[in-house]
This record gives sequence, structure tokens and C-alpha cells, in this order.
Amino acid sequence: MSEFEVLETFEDGRCRVRFIAGGLAGRIVTTFPTSYGWSPPATAREQRPRRRESPETRAARLLRSLLSPEQKADWRARRKFFVPTEFGRLEFGELFNIGFWPKDGGEYRLCVVPTGRQLPLPDIWTNLLLALSSDPARFFWVANWRRPPNGTLHLGPVPGFSRLT
Repeated sequence: MSEFEVLETFEDGRCRVRFIAGGLAGRIVTTFPTSYGWSPPATAREQRPRRRESPETRAARLLRSLLSPEQKADWRARRKFFVPTEFGRLEFGELFNIGFWPKDGGEYRLCVVPTGRQLPLPDIWTNLLLALSSDPARFFWVANWRRPPNGTLHLGPVPGFSRLT
């Protein structure tokens, strides 16, 4: 058990104390009353370790940072969001069943999933969003597809896409 002696008392209720026994023996500190409203200086706050976030929470924050205000609102409300492309509009949010409405009409359901280790769902959407924005033709080239509502699943590319697109 720690023991201390009060070295000095200040008018605002703070005290300077020296520990005389226990694990802190020899250390001198200033104490602050609970009502003092003290918070550590900015440098101390910056050095404080961040609260550990789950991978899912970090992934969701990253995904939201990439979305437009409309997409964010859609994601919050429906856990889905639309992505415009030069080829048409996609709707991300249902794994293995990404909606695609080409500019020339029609509708497809796409299956595009990153391979490798298990990822939180928001990480999958981030991965696909970045893949789509960096190389849209490749995205549609590798996508498996079907016509809704219950069409047969076909290997990519999506109709209308060739390696040269």
C-alpha cells in the first residue's frame, strides 16, 4: 500500500505530495481535486494510446471516408449505395449480388469478391470500390454475372465487355 505526505497545499485545492512507501516511494506529484476540471495538456493527450477499434469499425470508417454525402446517407439508411461508372450504375451492398444497370439498358446481377483472407464486409466494399475506380473495364471483365431474377450464373466478362474495353 502506498503512503504519502503533503508537501504543499494550493488555494485552488491542488496539493503537492511525496510518496513515502509503496511502489511510488520517492515520487513527487501534484494532485487535482475532482471539481478542478483539469485535463492533461495537448501533448499528453496526443501521446495517450487510442482506444482500440475493432477491424469492422475501422473498415466502416475507411469506407465512409471514400463515399460521397449521398452514398453515405444511402449506406446509413439501407447498407447499400450506388456507384456511377462510365458503363452504367452499380449498387454495392449485397455480396454476390451487385446490381448493375448498363447505360444501354437492362439489368445484371454481378458476383465480384476479393480473394484471400476473411475481410470485414466494409473492407470488401472498399476493396471493390477502389478496384472499380482504378480499372473499371477489368472489374467488369472478371465479374461473374446473371440476369435477374433467377438467371443462370455465367463466368465473366459481363456481356458487352471485351479485354480491349
